Amino acid sequence: MKIVLLSLVLGLLSAQALQLLQDPLQVSGQWTTLYMASTDPETTRDNSVFKVYLRSISVDSNNIQISFKVNGKCVYFSTKGRSIAPSIYEVDYAGKNEVQLLPVSSTSLIAYDINVDLTGKKTVMIALLGKGNKTEAQDLEKFKELTREKGIPEENIVHILKTDDCPSSE
Repeated sequence: MKIVLLSLVLGLLSAQALQLLQDPLQVSGQWTTLYMASTDPETTRDNSVFKVYLRSISVDSNNIQISFKVNGKCVYFSTKGRSIAPSIYEVDYAGKNEVQLLPVSSTSLIAYDINVDLTGKKTVMIALLGKGNKTEAQDLEKFKELTREKGIPEENIVHILKTDDCPSSE
């Protein structure tokens, strides 16, 4: 039964990803990091380069630009990437990243990132992003299901919003 449910959820996520391809502007706009999970818990600890407080995403058919606060400081940072497949972007940030954006609902988005750092170490990170500061229960459950599917233990999930004290309009 769990396999059927997981297959259904992944099918829905894939269908929503196809919708994203038809209108990348669905993703463009103001976003907040709500939760993060990682195969390496060090990447979500305070002052890690990956504990980011997202502020905005801008997407067109071939490029992505992400703006966020990082390293425990409210310092604006922006990085750009290029499309390498439908809804998948390659971004240079602390190594090479393949970032896939998956719409979950009208107010939530999952960012799935595979990072290979400069030493060749591979880390999988997943973030639940929101249009505001509220998390819908069904969106959080979809996020948790994806983390389980990718082999990330639930204890590696961090509620990023709890530590986000950066102003949203810097």
